[in-house]
Amino acid sequence: MEKGVIYRIAGPVVVAKGIKPRMYDVCRVGNEKLMGEVIQIEGEKVIIQVYEDTSGIKPGEPVINT
Repeated sequence: MEKGVIYRIAGPVVVAKGIKPRMYDVCRVGNEKLMGEVIQIEGEKVIIQVYEDTSGIKPGEPVINT
């Protein structure tokens, strides 16, 4: 499993850095390990659609590419 960090949060969309996933990979986001899916890759930034409430997560928390 590859680990990165949350860079930015905008509602249910999270931008992460430090991982190199493929499109549609499932990720665990934040300390709460929320389920998300990679929907876009822009260079070193990865855009993840989180399928749970993101109100408890913040930048710097881990992102795990499963």
